Amino acid sequence: MRHYGFGQGKWVFLDWLGIEPGYGTAWDGLNTDGGYCVPRGVALRVHAPDVVPEMCLPLDQSWEQGNTAYATFLEDQGLYRCWYEHDNGLAYAESDDGVRWRKPHLGMREHAGSTANNLLDFYMHGAGVFIDPHATAAERYKMVGCLWTEQDRAVIGAVSPDGLQWTPLSVPILPNQHADTQNIACYDTEHGQYILYTRQTDGVMQRRGVNRATTVDFRRFTSSVPVLESNSLDPPDLDIYCNGYSRWPDAQGAHLMRLSMYQHTTDTVDVHLAVSRDGIIWHRPQGTMPWITGGPSYRDPYPSVYACAGILPTGRGEWSTYVGVSRHGHNEPVTRSAQSVGILRARLREDGFMSLSSEGRGECWTIPFTLTSDRICLNVKTRHAGYVRVAVLASSGGSTGSETTGSEAISGYALADCVPISGDHLDTPLTWSAGSQLAALRGHTVRLHLELFKADVYALRF
Repeated sequence: MRHYGFGQGKWVFLDWLGIEPGYGTAWDGLNTDGGYCVPRGVALRVHAPDVVPEMCLPLDQSWEQGNTAYATFLEDQGLYRCWYEHDNGLAYAESDDGVRWRKPHLGMREHAGSTANNLLDFYMHGAGVFIDPHATAAERYKMVGCLWTEQDRAVIGAVSPDGLQWTPLSVPILPNQHADTQNIACYDTEHGQYILYTRQTDGVMQRRGVNRATTVDFRRFTSSVPVLESNSLDPPDLDIYCNGYSRWPDAQGAHLMRLSMYQHTTDTVDVHLAVSRDGIIWHRPQGTMPWITGGPSYRDPYPSVYACAGILPTGRGEWSTYVGVSRHGHNEPVTRSAQSVGILRARLREDGFMSLSSEGRGECWTIPFTLTSDRICLNVKTRHAGYVRVAVLASSGGSTGSETTGSEAISGYALADCVPISGDHLDTPLTWSAGSQLAALRGHTVRLHLELFKADVYALRF
């Protein structure tokens, strides 16, 4: 099993990879202390965001009509930018902080005899926008969307030098694709290719899911393949409607989907969380439970809640994602009223999608890795009297599972030597009271022994 670079960069806890499985009762029955390196008292925890009730982007202008479900948020050289769709076309907004948004008059498209609006003179249904670090200046911005006619279904593309003036590509970039929801693409610098996530429909059950396709030139993607479908516990009327894909910012081997899940019977949409190490194999850590719900039990009910594309830093230690909301059901005709349709901001802690957590005392060991850094920092929050301590153990490469033996802490780096970390910290370094420096262990194969008490560890940064 791949370990996705544990020990390099930022490691987040979206699954148990990186954590030693250990070995329980030995054949001879002698390790009666609970086994070697077996995790105990720790769990993976999903954290729900705080949805700010005030609209950050209401559809409150005369040229903004119908629902807004599809929008892209991204940071561009210090400026926050948003492209959002409604029944009258594509519109553009921008912000300095990701919280307060303005709708600049672009002068590009006339509405009611005036060009004093934020409408683009280009439209593509289900549009997703990204900045391409690999492209020429003329194609720095790229857009993917839907071709939806009686004769054809496909994913189409467009390019732009500034994100405002768009040129459509002459032929579909993914033909014969039943895509009518938001498409999301990006450039993968690690593998030197473009990746596209789009809708698929199961030919037997007629349930929507997510497909993935790749290309090296953005002009023609390979045939898409399913990567995420309804699981066996989902009710038959529940569809994966939009994928809401994003890389987990700056993390090693971590991908996110904020799935817009449509329930046919109730005509409602909620947002579910899905995670992956490679963008291909996905799981939903909350199972059938939603991550953001807008139903009747919510404090300000919105029957339709759709995840937008993008994750933005909006304050110290704060990230924001965005959701398009409506007080109408998915298929219910929209009758405009104040604050009934628009985009809300959902804020969470930096790296706060999931954590390694303990309610009481817990401990676990990491897999072996080669130490190449001089510091290990934690994004951590503890509750009253809580703490985290970490020991560094000598190890031989590959000694996991049934081959694990009771590795001893390196002198000066034991749990008793570690200065406990308590409180709320985004990036605090591990230290040891004996003054031991990690630089002395560079190049050694080690593993970490984590001890948690009433704590949430969101990330390790090497």
